[in-house]
Amino acid sequence: MNIITVINAKGGCGKSTIAMSLASGLARYGRILFMDLDPQAQVTQWLSAGDGLTPQGTLVTALTGAQTLSEVIQSTGYEKLWFVASADGLEDLGREISHSEGYPAMLSQLIAQENIADRFDWLVIDSPNQISPIMENAIFPADAFVIPFESTKAVKSYASVYKLLLRLRPSGDFRLLHVLSNLTRLPGYRRRVIAMLEADGLAIARSEIRTCGWLAQVDENGGSIFHYRPLSNGAQDMAALTDEVRELFTNGRTAQTEPVDTGSETIL
Repeated sequence: MNIITVINAKGGCGKSTIAMSLASGLARYGRILFMDLDPQAQVTQWLSAGDGLTPQGTLVTALTGAQTLSEVIQSTGYEKLWFVASADGLEDLGREISHSEGYPAMLSQLIAQENIADRFDWLVIDSPNQISPIMENAIFPADAFVIPFESTKAVKSYASVYKLLLRLRPSGDFRLLHVLSNLTRLPGYRRRVIAMLEADGLAIARSEIRTCGWLAQVDENGGSIFHYRPLSNGAQDMAALTDEVRELFTNGRTAQTEPVDTGSETIL
């Protein structure tokens, strides 16, 4: 099972939209488990898989041992796509587990205990947008990370995420995909974001998620752009990103090991 985490430490960068669309896109090629690790539970509500408040039947109860992971896996309205919901109690749980030894591996252990890898071809994780114990659990098992950038602030916020990646995974045994997402059409702004990424030595993904009104509305229509507006620019761009993610596991692009300059500081 290949594990993909969509991550950045800035809200509004399109993380949840990309995670949902990527999970839906990969479902064309195999059995997908999609996990919402964001305490805001946006995707959970998009899929009508929970109210974002009740912990029962969500990852919260699976991580506490009140339910098994298998018990909280839900079917969705999409073929070959299953889902694990989130709730805001995940944030409180994160604070509680931070005092436990080995807490970043809790999700990895849960996945291993129930042989999830034998049941699904891909696991897609929507990470929280804050550095936290829950984000650490989203990082620990991942084979690859998709990082969206919709602004210069998103580039700067990546510094803390990258530091965390290297602290938790010092061997660099993961792949990275830095994706331009929904960049404003203000003159020169896209060039500024690209220049910042290039100055930091970050390779930019071939695919880009362009500004698309249909993609912006997809949360109100189940979350999958491929089902909502399959001929839109958003669907075309997400299909290209899906293909590029699949290529990561064919071409074996690995993590950067050189220092990354984030503008305000260099992370090693």
